[in-house]
Amino acid sequence: MPYHLEAWCIYVDRTPELRQHINLEHLRHMGGKRNAELLPELLGRSLSAAEIERWGAGKEAVFRELLAPHLELLPGLLPFLKSAKEKGYRLGLGTSACAANVELVLSCEGVGHFFDTVVMEQDVQRGKPDPECYLLVAERLQVVPQYCLVFEDAVAGVMAAVQAGMLCWGVLTTQSAMTLQAAGAEVCIEDFTDPRLQRLLS
Repeated sequence: MPYHLEAWCIYVDRTPELRQHINLEHLRHMGGKRNAELLPELLGRSLSAAEIERWGAGKEAVFRELLAPHLELLPGLLPFLKSAKEKGYRLGLGTSACAANVELVLSCEGVGHFFDTVVMEQDVQRGKPDPECYLLVAERLQVVPQYCLVFEDAVAGVMAAVQAGMLCWGVLTTQSAMTLQAAGAEVCIEDFTDPRLQRLLS
C-alpha cells in the first residue's frame, strides 16, 4: 500500500487533469478498491471507461516501477503456503489489482505456484467491499464460503470477506488491529510467522 500511495502522488502530480481535483489524503482510507470505483470517488463525478482506463493504467505503471526493486514476501508466507498445500488446503487469491500487477507480485520467489485460482480486477463487476471477488474465489475452488479463511490488510477487503460469509484474519501491514477488527477481522497477525498459523493448520 505505501507504494500505491506514492504512485498516486507521483502520477497525480504529473497529470494536470487530476492534480486540481484529487485530495491524496482520501487515498489512505481507500485501500483494496478497484480503480473503476476509486477514481470516481476521488474526483467526485462519473467517469468514462476511457478516462478510468487511461488514468488507472498510468498510475499502475508508476506503481510497478516503484515496487519492482523492493518486492519481497512477508516473513513466513512461503512456509505457510507450502504447509497448507501439503495438508491439502485449496488456496486462492482474490485481489482488486490489475493483471500486470498480479503477474509482478506472483513472480516473486515463485509464490504464484501455490494458488489454485486467482481472481483479479478484470474478473469481477464490483470491487471490494462487495463480496463478489471472494465468492468467485470460493466458487472456483469449489469450497463453501463458510469454510474459507481470508487474510486481508485492507478495510474494504475485510468487509468483503465478512459479507461473503467467510472468516477473516487481518494482516497488519497498513492498518491497525483496532481498524481491521472494527471492519470484521476475527484475528490480526503481524506476518506469517505468527505461531497461531501453525496451530491453525495442525
